[in-house]
Amino acid sequence: MNNLPHARPASEKPHPAGRRALKVTAAVCALGLIATATAIPTWTSVSGPAQSAPSPSSTIASLPAVAPCPSPAALTAAQLKERAQQKLDSAPTLLPASSPAGQALKAVSAGPSGCDAMPGRFAYVHLLQWATDTTIAGNNATTRIVLFEEQRWRANDASGRVIRSRYPTGQQPTDDSTYKPGELDGPIGPIAADPAALTAHIDATQPRFLGPTAVISGLVSLLGWRTPNQAARTAILTVLSASPGITYHGSVTDRAGRTGIGVSATSDGIRFLLILNPATGELLAYERTALASPPGSDRTGPLVDDYQLFLVHARAVSSGQSQPA
Repeated sequence: MNNLPHARPASEKPHPAGRRALKVTAAVCALGLIATATAIPTWTSVSGPAQSAPSPSSTIASLPAVAPCPSPAALTAAQLKERAQQKLDSAPTLLPASSPAGQALKAVSAGPSGCDAMPGRFAYVHLLQWATDTTIAGNNATTRIVLFEEQRWRANDASGRVIRSRYPTGQQPTDDSTYKPGELDGPIGPIAADPAALTAHIDATQPRFLGPTAVISGLVSLLGWRTPNQAARTAILTVLSASPGITYHGSVTDRAGRTGIGVSATSDGIRFLLILNPATGELLAYERTALASPPGSDRTGPLVDDYQLFLVHARAVSSGQSQPA
């Protein structure tokens, strides 16, 4: 399905997305975006504890409220179909003017998240993914967009579980797979909270000598299966800011309507984009776009061949838990 590899049963058809390669000052952007970052819209069925209002009699300056950890419910088949029909657009995200990420990201801090205090041996990731699926019949190639929903649980020993649904349904509309220790790909253990160790983790998935796009795709490979704590999110911002060739964009909106900051890199006509929460550094979305049509293709204009919308990164006590405890 994507560039986030994991073990699959031999009988399962692989996901389609990997088939084709496809001034505002930093300080003002960071502060403004922190104020405008939005919650996940109602279609994700977010629930969470109400935030208590600060006591009016308190003489101590209150810290900014930390939003509760979202708990989006899995979509029904009808909701998945409706959501797919809402966003079948293959046009890439419009980005504001760019600047080198090195200095701009230094003004962005990975603040606390409502999910940081959640206990559990499993990282829990819930996402939606729009991917291209190309079918070749004779001399004709037909490309369509498929929407996947995945709930992923991963323990530090590379065991876990994936529940996957798709629309259009195809021959296998839903799949529930369990993996034993060592069966899921990628480095053993949690995502590193030290920049040097995180760089080594990225190299294990996408060697950094391949350029700045490998840094972004390597991070997505890691974050697709792991929940970074605040220290790890700080390390992620540090690695991105220290990577030449990565550019920073101001206010960028993801497919859930949430406002974040954009970080991108382009190579061989393929643009890799991360959208990050400006208050916490959490990954909101990832987009891979072919900016030009391949030779001999009847397609015109850019095409998004992989878009991943991360609804939540949290933790879970068991591989069946998907709501905050």
